[in-house]
Amino acid sequence: MSVANSEITSLKGRPIIAGEASGPALVTRQAVNFTAAMCKPANLLPGRKAQMWDVHHELYKVYLDGVVLVFPACIGSTHTGLVLLDLVAEGKGPAALLVQDADSLLVSGVALAETWYERSIPIVEVPGDDLFEHIETGQPLQVQRDGTILLR
Repeated sequence: MSVANSEITSLKGRPIIAGEASGPALVTRQAVNFTAAMCKPANLLPGRKAQMWDVHHELYKVYLDGVVLVFPACIGSTHTGLVLLDLVAEGKGPAALLVQDADSLLVSGVALAETWYERSIPIVEVPGDDLFEHIETGQPLQVQRDGTILLR
């Protein structure tokens, strides 16, 4: 678990998909496999669409709905984009994604949700360890369109 530095009040990242969002941080230093985590039969049950079911991940059984997910990268299959498309289109996923390395698989689903369903969430790329040095799980965050992340 990371330790927040109370002297820092904001971080600046590169907005990959611009937007505004706020919510509690959910921090993991493990890469996220959205396909393994969100494509289980349990995700079809009412109220469980955004629950992580990857037994190999530290966020196993944790809900992503409404959180600002802070993580290093996504891993897994090309299906990742479709998983995020579904979560964003239904309004059941994270409020925002803060990531060290935003690749095309991660971005594609959110971009398609924005185009096809006019629903989106911000994706902000922050290379280096600032995300993990200054943000901790539960900390309220506000993401701004220009990639500024306000730490509270």
